[in-house]
Amino acid sequence: MRSFRHSVLSVMRVGFVLAILLQLPAAGAEVRSGALRVSFIDVGQGDAALLQDDAGCNILIDGGAPSKGPVVLSYLQAQGVHRLDAVVATHADSDHYGGLTAVLGAADISVTQVLYNGIGAISSTTWISFEQAVVSKGLTLTVAGWPATYQWCATAAQTLNPDPLSSYTDDNEASVVFLIRYGQARYLFTGDLPTTEESAVLARAGARSWPVDVLKVAHHGSKYATSAAFLATVMPKVAVISVGPNPYGHPAPETLDRLAAIGALVYRTDLSGTITLSATITYSHTLYLPVVR
Repeated sequence: MRSFRHSVLSVMRVGFVLAILLQLPAAGAEVRSGALRVSFIDVGQGDAALLQDDAGCNILIDGGAPSKGPVVLSYLQAQGVHRLDAVVATHADSDHYGGLTAVLGAADISVTQVLYNGIGAISSTTWISFEQAVVSKGLTLTVAGWPATYQWCATAAQTLNPDPLSSYTDDNEASVVFLIRYGQARYLFTGDLPTTEESAVLARAGARSWPVDVLKVAHHGSKYATSAAFLATVMPKVAVISVGPNPYGHPAPETLDRLAAIGALVYRTDLSGTITLSATITYSHTLYLPVVR
């Protein structure tokens, strides 16, 4: 049986609090004043992240596979989330958007907008169900393409990908990439972005956007993403890998080595469960490290 205790490390110039949660937090957990709470929900091999602004805005980026929809929905309900200001499907891989259908179907959660990359899996029954859920919510899918910036309460999201004028050979290349800013803290969400698109993403953001505090590692730690050149610019203090049992070798040893080489603290949902970070507007943080017995 796993248990953990907290050891504490205070470091200046980093703007977040990290807590590894081995189980879902207690029902009704609140975002503390002056903070952005980001939960990387454990959906196995897939992505799902909930952003909770202290002013009341909630953003859900991806929702895991269709079978994980109830997991994501239960997490939202446990956090007392009754409104989502934005739901984002980064791209049309079912382990990213499939679980969003259950969320959209929830009567007790309103949704303001649903963003995607503009490329649907029109021959997929999973995608068709997702589209129907969007329509049933009284909404239409809205393309989030570069350049665009969204403001949700005190949280700003700059879209860095995809370029609507480009043609893509696979859907991963067109993953929606968000640079999230809350005060001085920065998060980079990369979907399944491969190395072929990394230089374009870096250029669109501009040199003054880097480094970031937290990187959601692309494509579950695939060796074909998160290159050394990309990391040399982004330089995350913390890297979160959303991953579960899989036949692809995720996360790849090469990617883990590249993250280690820049000194990033690496956390994985397959090892730690749901991972929650709390970004403050100031540039100090406390880091809580789990100890597994």
